[in-house]
Amino acid sequence: MKRSYTKKLVALLGLSLFTAATAQAGVITGWDLSNVTIAPPPHVEGVTYASTIYTNTQKTASNGAITWEESDVKAPGMKVVNQDDVTGEKCIMTTGYNPYDFSDKMCSDPLQSSKRWKLKGYNGEVLDVYFSAITGSTSSYKSMQKLTNATDGKWKGFRAELGFIVNGQFVKSKAGDGLGFSTNRGAYFTRLTSSATQKSETLSAYFSQGLAGPADKYHPETGYFDPTTRFSYLLYALEDEIYTGALSTNYSNLFGDWNPSEGVPFGYFYDDDDNPDTDNALMANCEGNFVVTDPILEAGYCEGQWVTYRSQAGVDANGVPYPSDGVKKPVSAETIAAWQANSRYATGLIDDLANLGLTYYITTGDNTKWPTPGQFVLRFYPVPAETVVPSPVEICDDGLDNDKDGLIDCADSDCSADPICPAPVSEVCTDGIDNDQDGKVDCADSDCLGIDGCGTEGQAATCRDGFDNDGDGLTDCADPGCAKNKACR
Repeated sequence: MKRSYTKKLVALLGLSLFTAATAQAGVITGWDLSNVTIAPPPHVEGVTYASTIYTNTQKTASNGAITWEESDVKAPGMKVVNQDDVTGEKCIMTTGYNPYDFSDKMCSDPLQSSKRWKLKGYNGEVLDVYFSAITGSTSSYKSMQKLTNATDGKWKGFRAELGFIVNGQFVKSKAGDGLGFSTNRGAYFTRLTSSATQKSETLSAYFSQGLAGPADKYHPETGYFDPTTRFSYLLYALEDEIYTGALSTNYSNLFGDWNPSEGVPFGYFYDDDDNPDTDNALMANCEGNFVVTDPILEAGYCEGQWVTYRSQAGVDANGVPYPSDGVKKPVSAETIAAWQANSRYATGLIDDLANLGLTYYITTGDNTKWPTPGQFVLRFYPVPAETVVPSPVEICDDGLDNDKDGLIDCADSDCSADPICPAPVSEVCTDGIDNDQDGKVDCADSDCLGIDGCGTEGQAATCRDGFDNDGDGLTDCADPGCAKNKACR
């Protein structure tokens, strides 16, 4: 009785403390459309439409839009989910339904199910996406997004900031004000953090895996241009700002800076599954000028040379495209003639070279500290290619030579005053970072034994907490230790 009473008392006290701690916090209620005009219906299947984003609520000028191709994706093109119907997680994603069961799109839907909201910049100027908020429990939202260079020139990268519109002016969010970029567990990036130290599901900037990247459980085939490494940007994050670092050399060596959507090369594509809702396989690309004879169908001919990065041009006896070996080779005129005579082959822009997939988290805390408690703004600044981008400062605990001076982390004199270098640092067991740089992260580090959140998978709590408790790289129901837990059956 005494033990039960004590446990009840602790539970009640814990509940009251939790309630007090979360009484003043923010919940994103949705996309604030006060500076947006949505393309009016009817919307025709297969046509791309825009929710135009204006520079202010008077809607006098626009720099871009959130777009969607009418299909299982529907107007207005972006939404906020506060309760995933499977996991309960929160996210910012596209709108629409799942074609396999007509259920509403959710954060936990399978990969490649059109989850990313698509923001296009038309002129290289700032893009402001407004969000509505109310007071509630502290919330962390995974944003699954694409950012498209739809200008007439190349970009070096981009910068994103969180802030508020106060008296018609953008005011950047400040550290400690209850709004910030964070880890998936809601820990704000209070120190400059590189995406190289975070899991891709937490902070990353990748171009489509179909362009470049290895095969994995989500992608059965390797990427076309490079079968081993994704096209990507390094990201740097602070509490109120994210900005791009270096563009991966496998992209820049082929194409230079980030391509605009109307300046990408043309390719030859093959419909490998007779499914109009899936992407066709890229078979070859035109090196040189492509002459467009039909702008609607994106048909024409290559004045230069058709080349392929696949091991062979065309498909095997089973109608499957040959895998990529990453080595450029010419495609014969006979093969091109055969493709022209086959309705399953067609030319088109390799538009994914302009589309950067972004993943990051926004955590909303005490919104009563905001200048506008009912609204905040996510602002994007495209960086045109002619812009001189300052070299990034050295981050002292990510294992990278960020400022390219040949010295890494604490070996760089720039880090001499950083607390992580004068004194040993203990492992933080819940941030996804190897803080003490011993090669082991979070629960995989012996320093975390006995720490709350680290232990065995298989418990009712640890099989649904979104954390790799035993440090084996597998989380919740993906871990064999949870196979028999009712949360995973």
